[in-house]
Amino acid sequence: MGPVYVYVWGLTAAIGVLAAVLMAEKKVVSKNTLKNKFWNLAILLILAVFLGARIFYILETSNYYLAYPLAILKLWEGGFSFFGGVVGGVLAGWLWAKKNKIDFLILGWVFTPAWLFGLFFGRVGCFLIHDHLGKPADWPWSVFVSGAYRHEPALYEALWVLIVGIVMLFLDDKYNGSCHPERAQRIEGSLLFFRILFPLSLFLYSLGRFLFDFFRANDPRYYNLTIAQWLCIIMTIGCLVAVTRTKNRKL
Repeated sequence: MGPVYVYVWGLTAAIGVLAAVLMAEKKVVSKNTLKNKFWNLAILLILAVFLGARIFYILETSNYYLAYPLAILKLWEGGFSFFGGVVGGVLAGWLWAKKNKIDFLILGWVFTPAWLFGLFFGRVGCFLIHDHLGKPADWPWSVFVSGAYRHEPALYEALWVLIVGIVMLFLDDKYNGSCHPERAQRIEGSLLFFRILFPLSLFLYSLGRFLFDFFRANDPRYYNLTIAQWLCIIMTIGCLVAVTRTKNRKL
């Protein structure tokens, strides 16, 4: 656009962020403590997610950035780690929830399934630019990239994230009435499902990501697993612990 370059992944990531924030905003009912603080929290989480994603990517590819330290500032060249974003967002959310005396898992409920739909747009962008090179394959849906027909791990993940997001949306509406704020306000007592929706979504995402990483071609592996797969195992265990230890609390 004249002197301004619009990058495909940057555009899809921005659409994903906007979609996730707007979806989460709809779940903040009028009597909820979060209503007057939502946008400050949303901006904090967006910054924390991208900062965490950038830091983790730099650590994962530290040899390159040690040789070219100024490249750390070249955000337009890409370089973000999903799990770094998770750590950044969860840590910032936990600290914010603790400061404001709000149950962290209830806070997670507000952004679920919003974060899944946001990630869906981001992974569509990864697919469009073939950011994650897949292994050669002769499947009917293989895509010709870098001289061969290959798997598209980013597309597989995008479809999985979309499916998980739809399932979470259905369960949330069925048990919590989150799509109908006037109904959610009438909920009395404590609801366990409010507190397990976020770890459940992370658990299901991890299962899919663990499988799809076997289709990636260039990711370094340790004991036959990528760094992301090892992190999936850790996150899966953490989510199971969170679900089993959770208790009913009021919203």
